[in-house]
Amino acid sequence: MEIRRVFVDKLKMKNGMVLLAGPTHKYIVGVLRKGPGDRVDIIDGKGYLYRSTIQSIKGKELYLQVLDVVHKPQEKRARVILCVSPIKGPRMDWLVEKATELGAEKIVPTIFKRTLIKFNDNATEKTERWKRIGIEASRQSGRFIIPEIAEPTPLRGIADLIKDAGKRVVLYEKERNTTLKDVFGTNTGDTTCIAIGPEGGIEETEVEWLKENGFTPCTLGENIFRAETTPLVVLSVILYESARS
Repeated sequence: MEIRRVFVDKLKMKNGMVLLAGPTHKYIVGVLRKGPGDRVDIIDGKGYLYRSTIQSIKGKELYLQVLDVVHKPQEKRARVILCVSPIKGPRMDWLVEKATELGAEKIVPTIFKRTLIKFNDNATEKTERWKRIGIEASRQSGRFIIPEIAEPTPLRGIADLIKDAGKRVVLYEKERNTTLKDVFGTNTGDTTCIAIGPEGGIEETEVEWLKENGFTPCTLGENIFRAETTPLVVLSVILYESARS
């Protein structure tokens, strides 16, 4: 029987037992059709996996017996923060899903001057949807870590969100010399921040600000990619380089 992984935020365990209710209970019982004796593994999004079996179902409460805890498994991936200009419609949903599968640890929807999508009162709603997409993509791809999805943030507000990034790169269409090979050919083990602007491009004043904050402008060569494709190209390169080291 297939063992399913379920994300539980703020997991509470007492004497080896976990009590689940609400949407998580409905998902395990109503969607996965799991019952007493079935295995269900729980991930907390912080690197812990709890191998469990369902002990009992009492009304709207589900009781799990924890059999074993895998403590902070180390993902063999580079730590990557993706600062990307939001894209309209389902393309952003797709980007969040695929960036999660490729190992992004944090995704920061970053507002540049030429960013087309506007956020009013729906910013939190959109962020919560992207978080749900990240959770499901992590579960399906076998990751123990759930990526952090930040609220939409103006470019000059990202400094506190990327302070752990020792390597910083901005994809810039006017850069002609520095390539991905130059930047990622040597893996230093640093957390890497990738900044990718909107389809209309990054303004020169924004590039100057990024350079002042430690970013290296980089080119993808003569290839022209869609806004949702560029981050995946870069994440694939980083994944490849980290696998080689």
